[in-house]
Amino acid sequence: MAGWKILPAISAGNTIVIKPSELTPSTTLMLAEACTAAGIPDGVVNVVLGPGRSVGQSLVGHSDVNMVSFTGSTQVGVNVMRPAAERACRTHLELGGKAPFVVFDDADLEAAAQGAVAGTLINTGQDCTAATRAYVQRPLFDSFVDRVQTIMQSIKLGDTSSPETDLGPLISTTHQEQVAGMVDRARAAGGKIHCGGEIPADADLRNGSYYLPTLVTGLDQKAEIVQEEVFGPVLVALPFDTEEEGLALANDTRYGLAASVWTTNVFRAMRGVKTIQAGCVWVNDHIPIISEMPHGGYKASGFGKDMATYSFDEYTNIKHVMLDLEGEDEKDWHRTIFRRRTSE
Repeated sequence: MAGWKILPAISAGNTIVIKPSELTPSTTLMLAEACTAAGIPDGVVNVVLGPGRSVGQSLVGHSDVNMVSFTGSTQVGVNVMRPAAERACRTHLELGGKAPFVVFDDADLEAAAQGAVAGTLINTGQDCTAATRAYVQRPLFDSFVDRVQTIMQSIKLGDTSSPETDLGPLISTTHQEQVAGMVDRARAAGGKIHCGGEIPADADLRNGSYYLPTLVTGLDQKAEIVQEEVFGPVLVALPFDTEEEGLALANDTRYGLAASVWTTNVFRAMRGVKTIQAGCVWVNDHIPIISEMPHGGYKASGFGKDMATYSFDEYTNIKHVMLDLEGEDEKDWHRTIFRRRTSE
């Protein structure tokens, strides 16, 4: 993620200061070391470590900072934007998401189930584009739930250095508790937990911040786990009847970062792409992001783009220069301002 910002920023001629999350500083430091090894001069890429509440807020409010680009939750994004806005500083925000995964009744069921599990569990679900809300047309709903449950139950948790491991831990035990709390509240609200829904009982995993892949059904559209970002290995599935209903449910969120549509009908796919309010819509896939794809959201998911040629615009000030090539004292457009008088 840091590379998405560093590379276009310095390519556009800027020097930058990057502050990573205080929970994950090492990879950013490694990236800065790689920049130095590649010959980028000292002072072009700078890393500052520390808590967001103090270090981050000081950076975004500093008068020497001409542009702020932030990736994180929507609430923190608002806190970042506030001091920047007070001094009219340009901001680029890539914020939270609640990606809908819309499966129509003509979809390839196996492809959709495999895609749902992969799209939910990427980065242990700690990804703002992760599939979190599966809307499945009713004729396929039960079969989809059964297949996703089977695949999720086959996932192996463990040490990420092992080639046998499918799913690693969450970022911290604090976050593990937050994910578990949201699932517990969904269960208390009447949700059916088809698999997961708890911290692993295995002694080797229990002391880590692991959480089992979780599939939830039986809730309505207004449920907390349907509306709010979980940021964990949790998928909630809801049925729908008509195409219009499915797309309306997909849009019934304050977020608009990413989405996917699953169908074998190209016309239905394009109607979905057109209707869904998100900065990225995949068709018969979910998650792949390549450098040619501009990445950014609608609504409470922020504004501005990472990657592709669009990212250069975020880090560039456009200057208009117009040069007179004729050398004439009087120009036709002068006459639209005042008339030439013979006494002059």
